[in-house]
Amino acid sequence: MIKEHSRFFLKDILYYGVGNMLYSLVQFISMPLVVKNMDKVQVANWNILLPTGILLAAVVTFGMDSATVRYLKDAEDDKQKAVIFSTGFFFEALLALVVAACLVLAAGPICIALSISENQTSSWIVLMGWLPGVIMAQYFQNWFKYTFKRLLFVRLIAVQAGVYLAGVIFLKFTNQLSLLNVMLVMLASQWLVALVGFLTCRRLFTFYINKELLKQLLIYGLPFMLIAFGYNFVMTLDRYVLTGKISREEFAVYTQAVRITAIISMIVSSFNFAFGPFSLSLLGKPDAEKTFSRFHSYYLIIMSFFGLSFLAFGKVIITIFAGADYMGGYKFFLFFVAGYILYGLYSFAQLGIIYSKKSYLGIYVLIAGAIACAITDLLLVNRYKGYGTATGFLVANLVMVLAGNYYSAKHLHIKYNIAKDALLMLLFAIVGYGFVQVSLTSNIIFDGLGKFAVLLVVMPGIFFFLLTNDEKNYFRRIILRR
Repeated sequence: MIKEHSRFFLKDILYYGVGNMLYSLVQFISMPLVVKNMDKVQVANWNILLPTGILLAAVVTFGMDSATVRYLKDAEDDKQKAVIFSTGFFFEALLALVVAACLVLAAGPICIALSISENQTSSWIVLMGWLPGVIMAQYFQNWFKYTFKRLLFVRLIAVQAGVYLAGVIFLKFTNQLSLLNVMLVMLASQWLVALVGFLTCRRLFTFYINKELLKQLLIYGLPFMLIAFGYNFVMTLDRYVLTGKISREEFAVYTQAVRITAIISMIVSSFNFAFGPFSLSLLGKPDAEKTFSRFHSYYLIIMSFFGLSFLAFGKVIITIFAGADYMGGYKFFLFFVAGYILYGLYSFAQLGIIYSKKSYLGIYVLIAGAIACAITDLLLVNRYKGYGTATGFLVANLVMVLAGNYYSAKHLHIKYNIAKDALLMLLFAIVGYGFVQVSLTSNIIFDGLGKFAVLLVVMPGIFFFLLTNDEKNYFRRIILRR
């Protein structure tokens, strides 16, 4: 039985993990083509339009994708499934169309508020056309995920990623790469998935809307909407605060640094994806607290190495994904990499919240993070510009981890090795600062290799020191056997 459950779980990780990362990977692969063929003003506009679209999508979704699959478990027959599916879908689709239409009518004032160039108002209109498409595409993908139609889920993601990549390559070879055309490719990739999902699910549609069910779905989905919006708000507030405070060229450099360091976010997200079901399987067991404490240290050790390696080759990475014109963004890398690593620690910080089944505590944590982010940004942006908003991002993640641990400790006390973990984080900050501030040579490749060599020589000894005595003895036995 355990083997069967393990195979089932590994299959889900393979399908859903790869599927969830595929579209993001395609965006990273195509990033050099887009950024290097647009001027910095267009890149700045692009990097403010994308987070705005994500924030709007979080609100319009209203947690309905989570609510419908939750009530799907209680459905007794196909007719009830169809009612649940249609109720959630029509609410989302109608809300998305209404919101998009209103924002199109207000395109002028909104573009001025977001400092979007006057000649890029059409890109805003395209984004509003993208909004209903991405809402419907995500709804279908989530439905397939929770009804265990794995191959269909992956195929939809593959179609979405393939259309986007093919469209960008086509624009490159036809010399038509511009912000508007890239936005149109994004729109096409989402609407094609929505169309395929609509055709696949056409038998589930019914025009009977259960008002009582809709009310229950809205009540259940509200906390998920707040959490999704709150997290994306914390992740993107710096761009809204910074816009208008610096030139568009400087804004492009800053925001591109944010997008490039999101590579670390992908690694952390993969960890979170795997840690979720693993932690749920351990909660309540006698050895859970000891296991979580050790994994907390393991996570910091591994991510510190990955993070410092990323910083060591940071200049090379910028050259690959954006070009030498964006090298000024390297000075912000330490803030964002540290922030994403802290975000991974929130998986541990929320264990007590999950154990208590009081999901609303997560909203309190997000509120604390959002307030900390807003106060830090507003206090520091005028004097320190990008350094101020980058600090706000870092502080927000730190506050969320501390607040999460505070609420969790009331329901599940885990004795972490605070002294060693804090020492490791301090070492990461010191070494990372040195990597960003000091260049070993003017050649960025040799500079990265030199810093990475330092890591390989020094860090294993430091990491070994941070292990417990039992863990040290375990590794000694392995080495002696070999």
